[in-house]
Amino acid sequence: MARPREFDEAEAVRRAGRTFWTHGYQATSIRDLEAATGLVAGSLYKAFGSKRELFLLCLEQYMKEESYLALLLKLFDTPFEEALRRIFDLIIDSASDRSQRPAGCLATNLVAELLNVDPELGDAAAAGLAEMHKALKFRLKWAVESGDIPAGRDVGVLASYLMVVIQGMLLLSTSTKDVEAMRAARDMAIKSLH
Repeated sequence: MARPREFDEAEAVRRAGRTFWTHGYQATSIRDLEAATGLVAGSLYKAFGSKRELFLLCLEQYMKEESYLALLLKLFDTPFEEALRRIFDLIIDSASDRSQRPAGCLATNLVAELLNVDPELGDAAAAGLAEMHKALKFRLKWAVESGDIPAGRDVGVLASYLMVVIQGMLLLSTSTKDVEAMRAARDMAIKSLH
């Protein structure tokens, strides 16, 4: 009879995901994952198969729990402008060294790296970004129908614009950390809704 696992698998995946998010896929070593999860290499391989398989679990969990898409879906009953502002503010706050949340987005941070190293992993990360775009478009349609946003707006174009603003802010949050530029972009994007 197999022994039951003596660790919280979801928490181990969450901690490993934070490590990939912070350091990148290639730069994250098995030792880094051991330190993050408290598991030895043998236990990691037994539980998750490989670094690659663990990353896919991390990405899946991130998209369901911590991604900006997950936040947008959790804020479904919140007026769209307020939900969008919360997302922008979370991105801006993540640029701070005091933030509990790593800067950027796991999928955004790693998609370019992974497309060159492992196209299948890159495609998995890119799929999360495509889902965010679809969710923005859906939420914008809902916002127009509910009167949160004026009728007649091209929600496809607006969703694309907001996606580009979000991606730009995510890049700034991990690179220059230019909070003033991110705030200005947030304010302009909010104005574009009306």
